[in-house]
Amino acid sequence: MLALPISENQIVQLISQLDLASLEKVRKAIVKKEIYFKRFQKAPVDEIIQDFKHEGYSDDFLADLEEGLKKSRIYQK
Repeated sequence: MLALPISENQIVQLISQLDLASLEKVRKAIVKKEIYFKRFQKAPVDEIIQDFKHEGYSDDFLADLEEGLKKSRIYQK
């Protein structure tokens, strides 16, 4: 397997140059290899807060962050 440093913009540029049949082959390969978007695995809020706390963020910031995370759409589910 060959790994190349390539940006997202370069990937999009390459894909945009494909004809419809080739584009469909790429789509099928992505689906087959499950390289499509998977459901976000969210970390517990407490873990996130602890990570930020270990980095030295202030208690006020941590309280705001925790409140914001708990109100966020991703944590409402």
